[in-house]
Amino acid sequence: MIAVRDLRKTYQMGRSQVHALAGITLDVPEGAFIAVMGPSGSGKSTLLNLIGGLDRPTSGCLHVAGREIGELDENALAAYRQRLCGFIFQTFNLVGTMTALQNVEFPMVFARTPRAERHRRARYLLTAVGLGDRLDHRPTELSGGEQQRVAVARALVNTPRVLLADEPTGNLDSHTGAEIMDLLTRVQREGNLTVLVVTHDATVAAYAHQVIRMRDGMVQPAYT
Repeated sequence: MIAVRDLRKTYQMGRSQVHALAGITLDVPEGAFIAVMGPSGSGKSTLLNLIGGLDRPTSGCLHVAGREIGELDENALAAYRQRLCGFIFQTFNLVGTMTALQNVEFPMVFARTPRAERHRRARYLLTAVGLGDRLDHRPTELSGGEQQRVAVARALVNTPRVLLADEPTGNLDSHTGAEIMDLLTRVQREGNLTVLVVTHDATVAAYAHQVIRMRDGMVQPAYT
């Protein structure tokens, strides 16, 4: 599903260059659940952002589902993010003025999904993640765990093949974090999704089929 070859990302910081990724090569098969671990500054989030089409590599090759992501123009990248990738963030990134239902419907507006279908799919997914009785609640009326469940439903609403999660339990207590990881495990298995989770937490990484360890912008020689 994901093939990375000598992937590099360099940022210009004043007169200095920061090598966020320094030549990564790896393969992620379809349906895999991968945890990416490493200290701050190791390049974990940069790798996730490149796979998700949120940033462009400086050099190297990145193929997702047979597409060379670095060669896509802005319109094609937008379509890629809408259709192929779902995103879950540590800070939830919900729209505060929208209800849970409206937040989940929102990505489908850009995908030009008909209104009735948006409503039906959003209700179904919110019910599936245990929030069928919270459809009309805004983020401030939901707990952190409930907000992250809304974010999971939103990430799934356009039926992605790849799910990218950056510290999805970082703002949650351990019990709620375990509930979110149980949920991600279930949706990964039921949908045969390819999931990459960036985390500092070994208990979160334990849910994965495989752990990739990064340091200084590179994958450590042995990952299991």
